[in-house]
Amino acid sequence: MNTALTALSAAATSVVVTVCSIFLSERQQRRREVRGQRQELNAKYLNPLRLHLVENHFRLSRIRNHTSAHGPDAGLLVVEEPTEVSAKDAAWFTGPGCALMSSVYLTSCLFAQLKKVREDFPYLRLSATDDTRLAALLLRVQRGFLVNGGVYYVTQPSIGESVWVRGDERLLTYREFCEKLQDPTWRVWIDRLIVFYLDTARGEKMQRTERLLTALAQLSEFLDDCVGGGKSIESRMQAESNSPL
Repeated sequence: MNTALTALSAAATSVVVTVCSIFLSERQQRRREVRGQRQELNAKYLNPLRLHLVENHFRLSRIRNHTSAHGPDAGLLVVEEPTEVSAKDAAWFTGPGCALMSSVYLTSCLFAQLKKVREDFPYLRLSATDDTRLAALLLRVQRGFLVNGGVYYVTQPSIGESVWVRGDERLLTYREFCEKLQDPTWRVWIDRLIVFYLDTARGEKMQRTERLLTALAQLSEFLDDCVGGGKSIESRMQAESNSPL
């Protein structure tokens, strides 16, 4: 009798353990699937911003490093005033003016992605804490461009909107951007950003540059965590340092 009870108890225990194991395994699997879906969805909306954060951080870092070590960056100081840009031809935009105008273009694209992420907030799968943190970091980047006579806060989204092709859901190409700059009435909305890069290339307002680099890095690191990706800025710097001359 005792032997039968012992066997029955052992069997029941085995069944319970098996059922619990299956339940916990399925629960863990569901959690992994939900986490994966959340990261995939966040990546869809946040990866374009990650890309442009890296590009802008890299450009600004190179300008900062050059001016700190060698003085004004002559490669960017190809005009005195933004008004000169509209008189330039395609050869200038792809030649002497490319360093300056491609920097302006990439930051315009960043403004577009900042604006788009704000619009995409309802689709992101973030905790309440992360949602608040993201909003604060976005604002910090925008304020980084604003300080010390930079790009005015209210014009940043307008610049972003101007380079976003709504019907095609894409950004203007560099060529399309440069062609639009040849129209003075369109270019005037970009003037503050051109001045921003001329000031930076002269080594002026370095405190603004440092503050902005910090803000870009902080937002990039946060987004890396949100999408479960690697360290974007660090990876770009390593790739550049390992590139053959």
